[in-house]
Amino acid sequence: MNRFVPGTALFPLIGLLLLALAGCSAKQSESRTTPQETAPPAAIAPGSVEESAPETDAAGNRRSGCLDPAQVRRSERDRAACYRLQPAATTAVTRQVPAKSAKSAHIAKKGGKTATKVVRTSGRCQPQSLIYARCRTGLATCKLGDTSPVQWFACAEKNGATSSLPHAGSVLVLAANAGRGMPTGHPVYVEEVNKHENGIWQLRISHTNYDRKCHLDQDATVLFDPKRMTVSFESGPWAAWAKNLKALGFIQR
Repeated sequence: MNRFVPGTALFPLIGLLLLALAGCSAKQSESRTTPQETAPPAAIAPGSVEESAPETDAAGNRRSGCLDPAQVRRSERDRAACYRLQPAATTAVTRQVPAKSAKSAHIAKKGGKTATKVVRTSGRCQPQSLIYARCRTGLATCKLGDTSPVQWFACAEKNGATSSLPHAGSVLVLAANAGRGMPTGHPVYVEEVNKHENGIWQLRISHTNYDRKCHLDQDATVLFDPKRMTVSFESGPWAAWAKNLKALGFIQR
């Protein structure tokens, strides 16, 4: 007759936990030892990324796999370090104009003329959207003077540093859209990615200068359709109008 030894039923469970932890540690070790900012990786064609079975929680929601703690700390540090709002410089000039044509409240009126204050803006506020995206990624490649987002993407594409699929830490570049005040495109930094079963990707993004005043829109949710190469904002200031915006792709490390 076999005797039951207390605690022996836990041995298989402990063994499985140790194996899972070892696998996570191996992934983290591999990500730390693999250089990511030396040579740009080759462009990834649609459907060429290996898909792994998604992990889910008790409620059936997708969750992230093993994350490198150092990468998480670096990303959080950069979130704070890369954004320091610097409004554009302004100067106030007082001038005399005919009272009938004065559009602003008058300061003093003399001889049929009104003294009005005119505020002039010089320079641009910071950080601009592209400068913020470069800071978050650490990418200083393809600087072509006052490079536009569209120019940055075209240059990165020639260097094999773009992808048609999203990756955390990449930069999503929206195509030029003159009707919406984006004649040179617009870049957003991808914080997190999550692929749905229908092939649509849910992205958590951050970007600046969405209002031409260099304010920060952080952790907005967007949906990316890789078949149509379109992006729709689900939250944030752009959620009311930014639907099915054309996307060029993703600049990656």
